[in-house]
Amino acid sequence: MAATISDIARKAGVSLATVSRVINKSPAVSDKSKKKVESAIKELNYIPSAYARGLSRNQSNIIGVIVPEISNPFFSEVIDGISSVADRQGLNVLLFNTDENIEKEARAMRILQEYRIRGLIITPVTGNNEYDKKYVEMFENMNLPIVLVDRNIKNSNFDGVYFDDKAALYKITSLLIENGHKDIALLAGNPNHVIAQKRIEGYQDAFEAADIKPYPQNILAGDFTIESAYQLTKHLILTHRIPTAFIGMTNMLSMGCLKALSEFNIAIPEEVAFIGYDRLAMHDILHLNLTLVEKDAVDMGRKAAGLLIDKINGKSTSSNRFILMPELLMRGSEKYPLRNPNERTFTEK
Repeated sequence: MAATISDIARKAGVSLATVSRVINKSPAVSDKSKKKVESAIKELNYIPSAYARGLSRNQSNIIGVIVPEISNPFFSEVIDGISSVADRQGLNVLLFNTDENIEKEARAMRILQEYRIRGLIITPVTGNNEYDKKYVEMFENMNLPIVLVDRNIKNSNFDGVYFDDKAALYKITSLLIENGHKDIALLAGNPNHVIAQKRIEGYQDAFEAADIKPYPQNILAGDFTIESAYQLTKHLILTHRIPTAFIGMTNMLSMGCLKALSEFNIAIPEEVAFIGYDRLAMHDILHLNLTLVEKDAVDMGRKAAGLLIDKINGKSTSSNRFILMPELLMRGSEKYPLRNPNERTFTEK
């Protein structure tokens, strides 16, 4: 059984309060008592509880991080950036995954409050009804520094780091139109999410600027999973004309779309064009020469952690927001296809 501070107190012959002061590095302890306690801690191999220490100080050296999809490489890289900055500041990271579930998000926030965290970095769950006053108050009632990552919360004034998703989708849709495409499918994820709404707006604005009407069936709405994108792409191939180009609005959606295209042996860029939003290591490993929008997720994490630490240290009192522009990597998959896949017959596999 692990040693407790009561065991330390008995071994050192001092009070519990003295042990607590030594653990919390309080100067109000004599050198003699301090040596007794430190000797007992070493002999009993006692490991102090960060949770208990946080309660006694009403503050810990922990920052909370909440993400919606820890398996997504994008968020893994964001966490890497956050951790690199936190480590240099002597802060520990307590991580929670919500699976895009608002109840799990609320539970994670309650647990983090119990740990007396110094601040919170969060990519919030978003949807139809979450942006009411009660949802915003849930964050405000934490009474600690909060930095949002990748997704904003309407009607709030929190610090945040975001990519200009609308401008990025406008840019890549315009690029496809410039290459002769008018029939462009967008794997759109959940259209109730603000991040999806911004990207869909960018897609639609590019068509409007070119005075072209997009086909309604080409906005493929579901959720943000690989399976959703896979099924939506398959359905489009089997029930409609195949567009000349596809846009994967996230790395997961790109993977699902590419899986379906591969299953039907539809070649990129010979038969369809493709642009992905977010880079994946898989693209390089499989030597897929895809035109991609690359977001520096590690840098986003670093910037979010820097904002949070400034808030914690009182260096920033106003609301600060970084709007980052992703980089477009041109690799040729945006070109107009050489042959028409609609001349082939496709059946369910």
